[in-house]
Amino acid sequence: MNDQYNLDDAVRDANQASIAAFIAAAVSGLLIVAAMASSADGPLGQFADPVNLIDVALVVACGVGLRFYSRTAAITLVIYYILAKIIMMLEEGRPSGLLFTFIWLYFYWKGIRGSFAYHRLRKEADSNYRSTPVWFYYFVIPVGGIILSLVVLGLSLFGLGLIAESGALVNSAVITGDQLSESDLQLLLDEGIIRPDETVLYFYSAGITSISDDGNLLTDKRVVSYERIEGVLEVYAAKYEDVAEVIIVEEGNFIDDTIVEINTTDDDVFLLLLSPLEEGDQTFINELRSRVPSKPDQVEQQKIRENEA
Repeated sequence: MNDQYNLDDAVRDANQASIAAFIAAAVSGLLIVAAMASSADGPLGQFADPVNLIDVALVVACGVGLRFYSRTAAITLVIYYILAKIIMMLEEGRPSGLLFTFIWLYFYWKGIRGSFAYHRLRKEADSNYRSTPVWFYYFVIPVGGIILSLVVLGLSLFGLGLIAESGALVNSAVITGDQLSESDLQLLLDEGIIRPDETVLYFYSAGITSISDDGNLLTDKRVVSYERIEGVLEVYAAKYEDVAEVIIVEEGNFIDDTIVEINTTDDDVFLLLLSPLEEGDQTFINELRSRVPSKPDQVEQQKIRENEA
């Protein structure tokens, strides 16, 4: 910083960074509201989540902080902006909007320069100057901490979602067969869990980094469950025409999976574990039941239940 940089310059830089933050928040807010109102898909679809409003709140809070020459707000704004841009580029698979990114970073960086210089120059002019008012400790820091924690949590979950989509993590919901990666599909074939002439319709595994230890699936011919016990793979399966009854033993929740019991005409029993996320368990069960042929005795029992009702 050169000797000509004075208090007016510091004020100007901090104010410009604040205005840039407010403009960014306004544009983002308008995009989010427009996307939510129109249920937009495609490029605008990523803005349709109301959780994005937390990001807007953080940027606004930083903009307000810069009006008071807050160094914490200035640093937070730069770090958040860089992280958000990195995640966005990872999602798109390529760099985009680099010109605007550097323009906004330029103004946000001026906020850091201006806020630090402001307090230094005030302290040099007045040794009794207090850079941070008491109310800042009791209000701005706690509120800012809460907002920042929510944003970091959101970015972390979003990052995990990107990792899951890349195949590094197993999807935590029931997925369709065409969402299985080629490597996972090959693993199912190599382990003999599915046959070469079968097509996977739905799949779910409780694994974290691999589906090799357990899984539940529907193919166009069978319902299958498998698990690895002490290193030995156990596969349980039944053709749809051999399924006697499908029983929901326990409904799942945000912690536990739904447990489904499969009874066969040969008096065999095995269990399926299905994630209730996005009602994937119900989709799986409905598809399974639609493929199980109705047995005459089951039809008769159903008529009896209807008459009793």
